Amino acid sequence: MTSGFDTTGDAIMAKTTLMFGSIGTLVESSDIQRVAYNDAMREAGLDWHWDRDTYADLLMQSGGKDRLAHLAAATNNRLSLDTIDRIHARKTELACARMLDQGVKLRPGVAATIAVAKQRGMKLAFVTTTYQPNIDAVFACAGDTLSAEDFDYIGSREKVEHGKPAPDAYLAALEALGAMPQQALAVEDTALSVMSAKRAMIDVVATPGALTSAQDFWQADLILDNLGDNMAVDRRMLQFMSR
Repeated sequence: MTSGFDTTGDAIMAKTTLMFGSIGTLVESSDIQRVAYNDAMREAGLDWHWDRDTYADLLMQSGGKDRLAHLAAATNNRLSLDTIDRIHARKTELACARMLDQGVKLRPGVAATIAVAKQRGMKLAFVTTTYQPNIDAVFACAGDTLSAEDFDYIGSREKVEHGKPAPDAYLAALEALGAMPQQALAVEDTALSVMSAKRAMIDVVATPGALTSAQDFWQADLILDNLGDNMAVDRRMLQFMSR
């Protein structure tokens, strides 16, 4: 680990854009999402319950609505698109409330990495394909530590035709920022999201979350438990930002 935000040295800073992908790269909220899904499904009258292992398996598929549709088909439950939309919207409402109630904090190293990126004049992007209420909840939890204004670009599911692992989200961010793929570095927390960035020809640092650590991150250029700690950025992350 480095001793702080010192970025002196002779490294050539080839990377001009730092892209955080899924919400899980900023905050650890997977289990909150799981519990919220269970509550929303129970409210909808569905006899479904996702334990941690089941939800970890479901995270191999991107998109909450897609997971609900897949499970409905697998269990012969004929859920209409409207019903799926209502369950997902209620899940989002419940999860956002829990995130705020529990005071979810940024993952270790996130604030320090963003501080270094700003010192280096890098553009910042939040290349998520989740829905706006989830994005709002993350920034509400971050408080004064991080805000939407810190980012030069923020994506959402509404901005792309295809969610991850399609490269659409990253291609849209590159176009909006006027950046080339080789100038960008992405941070992702699931294997499918890593695939999305790699399909856009972007280098990726994987920081698996509590429920995604068992996934195969073979496509990632670097795998770290976290980007650092509350005061310092992992040296390996700094090297990737500089190469």
